Amino acid sequence: MTKLLLTIILGLFAFVNLAQDTLTAKEMQMVKEEMARTQIQELKGGVLLVQLKTKQNTIGAYNTKGLREKADEVKELQALDNMSIIKGFKEYFNFCPVYFYYSSDKEHLKNKEFSSIKFLDDSLTPISLNISLDTVNYFISGISKSNFNNTTLNNIYNYERKYERGIKFDAFIIKNKDFQQLSAPFPYYAKTHTAVKINDKKRWESIKKLNARLHNFYR
Repeated sequence: MTKLLLTIILGLFAFVNLAQDTLTAKEMQMVKEEMARTQIQELKGGVLLVQLKTKQNTIGAYNTKGLREKADEVKELQALDNMSIIKGFKEYFNFCPVYFYYSSDKEHLKNKEFSSIKFLDDSLTPISLNISLDTVNYFISGISKSNFNNTTLNNIYNYERKYERGIKFDAFIIKNKDFQQLSAPFPYYAKTHTAVKINDKKRWESIKKLNARLHNFYR
């Protein structure tokens, strides 16, 4: 289903429901399914931008207190974790191309200031993209908790949150380019954790699961 057709369907539901308070559960499910089908097609033909943490605030606080060794330790562990995440996506994720950037560039991405974003290679060295984010569909991921105050369901006319079941753990969560969390039936997350560990194979298991769920839903 194309984005245009999805827009038409959403518009028809909005028109039909002007005289009633909310969508019925059946209508909500139909809209959610069409949204998910459109999104999986767009992701398959697009790219995934994975946000990596920097721990800048923690490192800065340690440096301010003169605890330079502690600051260096946090910085080194976070770099190792980031490289582990990159390695996991490189080896176990093939649903679509993946690129990596630091959380410190989040505002640039929100504001579509693509030339100001430092994308990263396997060793966390800045690189230039061989694609234009102005013309390609892109989605965003990274480790975080669910935010059901800002999801794609909020774009549905008369949406009521009672239809959505939340998750309460850390996960690789997929969002659209407006940083809205995607919603079921789209397989938008894979459980992980925020703790930094060296050579953490559980990170890779999460990435494998995310990749498999996307492939299965696409099929």
